[in-house]
Amino acid sequence: MTKNATQVLEEKANVKSSDQKSVKFEVLDNGIAKVTLDLPNNKVNLLGPVMLAEIHDVINKVLVMPAIKGMVIISGKDDNFIAGADVKEIVALQSEPEMHAFEAAQLGKQIFDKMEKLPFRVVAAIHGTCLGGGTEFALACHYRVASKSAKTKIGLPEVNLGFIPGWGACVRLPKLVGLMKALELIPAGKILDSKRAWKCGMIDEVVNDEELFARAQAIALGANPKKASQPFDIQKLLLETNPIGRKMLANVSLGMVKKQTKGNYPAPVEAVKLILKTADEPAEKSFERESRTFAKLASTRVSKNLVGIFFAQNESKKMPEGAKPAVQIKTVGVLGAGVMGAGIAQAAAKAGYKVVLRDIKQEFVDKGMKTINGLFDGLVEKRKMTREEADGIIANITATTDYKDFADCDLVIEAVLERISVKKEVLSELQKVITKDFIFGSNTSSLPVTEIAEGARKPEHVVGIHFFNPVHKMPLVEIVRGKLTDDGAVAAAMSFAMKLGKTTVITADAPGFVVNRILTPYIREAAILMEQGVPMEEIEKAMTTFGMPMGPLALIDEVGMDISAEVCRVIHGKIGERLKPPTILNTLEGMKLLGKKGGKGIYLYDENGKRVFDKETKKYVFNPDVVAKVEAKKNPLMRSVIQDRMVLIMLNEAVRCLEEGVIKEPSQLDLALIMGTGFPPFHGGILRWADTVGIKVVYEKLDWLSKVAGPNYEPAKLLKEKAAKAENFYK
Repeated sequence: MTKNATQVLEEKANVKSSDQKSVKFEVLDNGIAKVTLDLPNNKVNLLGPVMLAEIHDVINKVLVMPAIKGMVIISGKDDNFIAGADVKEIVALQSEPEMHAFEAAQLGKQIFDKMEKLPFRVVAAIHGTCLGGGTEFALACHYRVASKSAKTKIGLPEVNLGFIPGWGACVRLPKLVGLMKALELIPAGKILDSKRAWKCGMIDEVVNDEELFARAQAIALGANPKKASQPFDIQKLLLETNPIGRKMLANVSLGMVKKQTKGNYPAPVEAVKLILKTADEPAEKSFERESRTFAKLASTRVSKNLVGIFFAQNESKKMPEGAKPAVQIKTVGVLGAGVMGAGIAQAAAKAGYKVVLRDIKQEFVDKGMKTINGLFDGLVEKRKMTREEADGIIANITATTDYKDFADCDLVIEAVLERISVKKEVLSELQKVITKDFIFGSNTSSLPVTEIAEGARKPEHVVGIHFFNPVHKMPLVEIVRGKLTDDGAVAAAMSFAMKLGKTTVITADAPGFVVNRILTPYIREAAILMEQGVPMEEIEKAMTTFGMPMGPLALIDEVGMDISAEVCRVIHGKIGERLKPPTILNTLEGMKLLGKKGGKGIYLYDENGKRVFDKETKKYVFNPDVVAKVEAKKNPLMRSVIQDRMVLIMLNEAVRCLEEGVIKEPSQLDLALIMGTGFPPFHGGILRWADTVGIKVVYEKLDWLSKVAGPNYEPAKLLKEKAAKAENFYK
């Protein structure tokens, strides 16, 4: 590395290389240079200018110390090695010319290259999270030893932020594990536990936690690591080592990734191209190509949007200021063993809680336990846990019809009928058997939490904990603050949901909260378009083309016709005439169609709950009974018109939610829509999308639609104000 490069690091880090704050260095009696990474005042190690400058300084020191026989790099943190590069630095680069990102990538490569060329063995001793830049750093070491701890996770998830690894992983990893495995890992942003990383060759040896440093020292001094045996793979030989096979591999890999990303996410596609292009290039040329690709992708709108979501997720983890959970949760009760209740109970048990599951009849309880067992069977089949682990967790679930079994519960979540009277009744029954302080969480999707809390012994401990169906797949939980809910109850609910691996957003106790409030006009508009004769397949295609994971009519079936209609009625009753359910929705509900869970809805479903697909027409089959109920003549609309009507109606309601204080921050509203409805992440959320399109443009479109499509499109007051000032939602 040149002197100028060193100066660049020092200037960016605003530290002198001699100031060892993040990187501690000592030489042990056996000649091992022990390097401990420990970023001060931070829970995790991040590779930013400070740590990079200090790592570079250590490399310079050991180069002139002949007594050193090997080097071991270990973390001073309890649960992470290096969590990744400092994403704040990426944000800074995104506001600068593309060349700056290229230079930053090259600078990191120079440090790693210098470490890789040290004249003795360098061993990364990995315990805890090792992701992104942390994995790239580890790949530049000569050997990697990892602990068996469940905390140890290794991977390169950069594509989830819209760019590729920029510090050499796209070049080093294929040489280490082979092209096929690298093409499986990098474009998908996969994260592996230490055992899987060892099996594929990313890690050289896996050891017990307490043996990690000693074993890393032994390898640094010359011991051979216990690498996983790699069986002979004829497919790998044919595809990776000859031109025809390489061509086939390129076609298959690119085709698969393009199909998955649908042209909306460039990073995985560029990762595949880069890995294949650099397979036979000289290292220096390959590293430069990687830096240029990284810089190009990091400056895209998609990357900026995905980075914005990353920070929104971090923000969502913050508790109300100064708040601590009002109750320490060890035992969780779930009332209602239906699909939602069973899903919540399974998730809580999997997270390590003792669980009590109750329903009014033994047959309902048995059905709920069957659902839970099925979910754990799926995890065992996918090798995400052993049969013994699954059985041990299931043994911690008490299935009952008796309220007395809830006596020791710290948190009880009700997932009973969506009626205020029923929810109040179960709370009253619980209070007869639970004499200590406990949190009562309602899984209501639209009913007022404040009203549910009436009659509670401690109304301040009643909070909305709204999961989405299916619980094991949907990442969002809305934490609903009733008028009397205190910060301690909110903090307890958040802690619980986050332990389940969920993303949380805090909302006010308003009709539909955030997700259903915004989703209701979207579903309503789809029904209106259908009612007006717009072909159903065109409605669906318009929104999947926009980026939604499924069309709005398929979504109605997924949620359930009964629930969709009930939520629409509840929100209509609270909001008023502009959200009156369309006639067709009431008609379909009257036909007793339940959607996917009933085998029939707007679509037809097979015995496995999958939409029936016609191989001849290559289309999903709509229910002919539903098609017959559409009396209007066919009224085809341009796809862009359908998208405007569907997306702008959501935007308008989203702005009203901000206006009314249902949710405080634009980033949290966007996060809720992405995690709760599948709103396309590459758009960054509905408010970021509006900023990108232009506030004046969306205002003018809404104003025009209000005249031709109905008063529900009348632009929200806040949107009108922002358009007048040409002011974005994100400053």
